[in-house]
Amino acid sequence: MKRVAVFFLALLFFIPAAGHAAEIRFGLLPRLPEKELRDMFTPLAQYIEKETGMKVTLIIPKDFSTYTRQAIAGDFDIGFTNPNIYIDTKKAVPQIEPLAMASEPGIGTKLKGVFIVAEDSPIKSIKELKGKKVSFVDPGSAAGYTAQMLELKKVGITKNDMRISFAGKPPKVGEAVRDGKADAGGMPESVFKKLAFADMMRVIGKTIDLPNWPVHTTKRTDKIVASKVKNAFLKLKPLSAQADRALKKANLEGFVPTTDKDFDLMREAAKAAGTF
Repeated sequence: MKRVAVFFLALLFFIPAAGHAAEIRFGLLPRLPEKELRDMFTPLAQYIEKETGMKVTLIIPKDFSTYTRQAIAGDFDIGFTNPNIYIDTKKAVPQIEPLAMASEPGIGTKLKGVFIVAEDSPIKSIKELKGKKVSFVDPGSAAGYTAQMLELKKVGITKNDMRISFAGKPPKVGEAVRDGKADAGGMPESVFKKLAFADMMRVIGKTIDLPNWPVHTTKRTDKIVASKVKNAFLKLKPLSAQADRALKKANLEGFVPTTDKDFDLMREAAKAAGTF
């Protein structure tokens, strides 16, 4: 009788664990509207399901700060975020590790930001942004705030020298500049090039190259799950047919191996910009 009781007690512990392992919660940084992100990343989620044999649920927080809090808390198993938020979560939870780095069409594994103004703006360079209204993506945006602040620091301009606003999403920065709500804006170069109204804008400066977005673990990630997910992502070699099927809608071309050391440049930029 005692053995039977021990067996059922062990079974009670086993069932939740098995249920947990049967699902991978995949967090996405909300750089675009939720519906758009779900459409973009559903093929990738389906690919990971096939490769791992586990259900994949996309988790899309309401904003950048919520993503950061959830990543630190371990509300999902893996996350896909910009390098700036990755270093913040890694700083808060040292056990977090990058599994793979994204490669994008035209830019590969390098991430760059731009400064933009309206085509007819009198502003010619970033040195002229002192005292101006400048729109950025979010305080946590790597190529839509942090990288730009580093470049501004180089020319002697701090955040207190401008009237800064945050648009929340990269395309919204372009809209703010287009509509005259901001004198200038800072956003990722890759997003700027895809704006339908990019021809109404002019680039007045670019940032240094930063490492691209990583897929990362959280403190909740099971080691076996992490290994399976890492292998699945690294099978999506840049420009391969397999990667094209899973990533075309997400505007990605593949993933490459990475380590935490690859993000030291992001840390240097964030420290110089006073955000790390």
